[in-house]
Amino acid sequence: QKQSATPLLTEKQVSWELFYNKARLFFWSAMGYMAVGLLLLIFVVGQLLKPRRWVKTAIIPLVALVVLIFLLHTSGIGIRWYISGRAPWANAYESMIYVAWATALAGLLFIKRSFMTLALAAFFAGIILFVANLNFMDPEITPLVPVLKSYWLMIHVAVITASYGFFGISCLIGLTNMVMMSVAGKKNKEILKARITELSIVGEMALWVGLALMTVGTFLGAVWANESWGRYWGWDPKETWALITMVVYAVVTHLHLVKRWNSLWLFNLASVIAFASVLMTFFGVNYFLSGMHSYGQNDNVHGIFTYLYIALGVVVILAVLSYRRWKTKV
Repeated sequence: QKQSATPLLTEKQVSWELFYNKARLFFWSAMGYMAVGLLLLIFVVGQLLKPRRWVKTAIIPLVALVVLIFLLHTSGIGIRWYISGRAPWANAYESMIYVAWATALAGLLFIKRSFMTLALAAFFAGIILFVANLNFMDPEITPLVPVLKSYWLMIHVAVITASYGFFGISCLIGLTNMVMMSVAGKKNKEILKARITELSIVGEMALWVGLALMTVGTFLGAVWANESWGRYWGWDPKETWALITMVVYAVVTHLHLVKRWNSLWLFNLASVIAFASVLMTFFGVNYFLSGMHSYGQNDNVHGIFTYLYIALGVVVILAVLSYRRWKTKV
């Protein structure tokens, strides 16, 4: 501060940053989301299998807790915004925090239609925040690179990254539905079929919202690219994968229009598989490809492939089991 010609931070910003570092708002939000989300999911599933009045009553306080954790999460984003003096989604760590916020918000938007959706969204938001707090993510508040010093950062990144939250919701709903399909039998087929249909509708609504945000965000990004680099589209890896993601989800949302593909099982499986394009757009381009959007490169993320292989194996097993049970029992 003494050597700087202009003050870097005000005294209030310094005090807020000290509080921000000590409070660890995002860590506690992650713990809260995962704990409350998992507990809420257990209660919702229990109410589905064997309805009880006390369980239904217990769900309401858990929903209120999710709302409180969401407000804590939001306050953390607001404090980081005030400290940095810019929109806090300019690097990998900040983007993860924002995606988690968008995921929780998406769950809250669908709260009237499905408590299970809120439970899945809260748990997923907790996982995202937990990953953001791992060692390979740098939480330091840093100055922006020159190209990001634009009001388009707040508009374009906010819109396109919010779509990832809705796509994540649809992926989780797809996984949940495939699990329910895998355990479907003669005794519970009617209950499960009704709940699977209900969740599939919510999943499709999330897909449409996500696709709309992704499309609008991509067009806004083209406008920003023209201002920054003098061209609307240059087939940069990030631009290319954003387009691929749009096409993939456009296909998923229109599968039901083809009679032979109009299947709940296929729709839910496609919702899960399609999320791989989001992971590539968000993580793969930043960490494994070189381009104008690769601001978050890090040499410590190659171990993530192990988790991806495990996730792929789980999806394949679920797909086979759910297909066999769904076709034979329902």
